[in-house]
Amino acid sequence: MVAAISSIHESSKHGQALLDEVAQLFVDLLLAGGATAPMIEMSVRRALESISEDYAPTRFTVLGSLLRDCMEVMCAWRREIDFTDAEGAPKALQMSSATECFEELCRRAKCRQPATEILRALVEFGAVSIGRDGEIRSETPTFILGRASKGGRLATDALLKHLEGFLQCVHRNVRSVSGQGRPRFERACTVTVAFELEPVFDQLVRRRGQEFIDCIDEWLERHSRIDSPSKRYVELGAGAYFVDFGERPATKWRLTQPAD
Repeated sequence: MVAAISSIHESSKHGQALLDEVAQLFVDLLLAGGATAPMIEMSVRRALESISEDYAPTRFTVLGSLLRDCMEVMCAWRREIDFTDAEGAPKALQMSSATECFEELCRRAKCRQPATEILRALVEFGAVSIGRDGEIRSETPTFILGRASKGGRLATDALLKHLEGFLQCVHRNVRSVSGQGRPRFERACTVTVAFELEPVFDQLVRRRGQEFIDCIDEWLERHSRIDSPSKRYVELGAGAYFVDFGERPATKWRLTQPAD
C-alpha cells in the first residue's frame, strides 16, 4: 500500500477530476507501451461489460477535506511518543481529558475538522473502535479501506490519489527516456517461490514496508513545518506495496553439474 498522502495545502481535486487524471495517465502509458486507441477502447468496453449487475462489495465514500485529517490522525497516533505505549503501539485514548486524549491528538495532527467528525469517520471505516469504557482504540495503521464487517467502505478520493501517485511516477520515468524531465526512484522485484512461503513473505513486506513508510512519514512531518522562502510548495511522498501475480506452473530452474 502507498504511503499516507497528505498535504499542508488541501487539494481541490476530488471525485471526477481525480478519476480523469488517473485515466489519462493510464491511457498515456498504454499508448507509450504500443497499444493503439482502438485496442484501449475495446479493453475498457470489455471490462465494463464484464461487471456483474449485483457487484457491490464496497461502499465508496468521498471524504473530501476529512481525508487529510483522518490520515494525519492515524499517522500521528503511531508517531507521537505521548500517544504510544512502551512497545510503540497506539495508546487507548479518552475523547477529552487533561492530556493524551483524542482531541489533543487531533490538535497535534493540525486537523482542520472537528475531532468528533474525524472520530465518526474513523469509526465508520473500522480504523478505530470505542469500548464500553469510552476508550478509543486504534485498530489499523490506516483507514482507506474499511473492514467488510464495518460495511466495506472505501475512501474513493484516497484510492484515486494512490493510483495517481504511482502512475505519475511511472509516467514521468517513461518520458525521461526521451529527455523529458529527470526520472524518479521506482523499483520492484518478483521471483517464483514455493506456495507455502507466501504468508512468510507477506509478513516480511508488512514489517519492512511499515518501517520504510514510518521513516518517510517522520521526515515529511518534520520538514512540513518549514516555510518556503519562495512561497512555493510541492506535495511529496513515497509508497510501498505487495506484488502477487498468482500461482505459476510448477517449473523450477536447476543448476546442472557438468559430466565428468
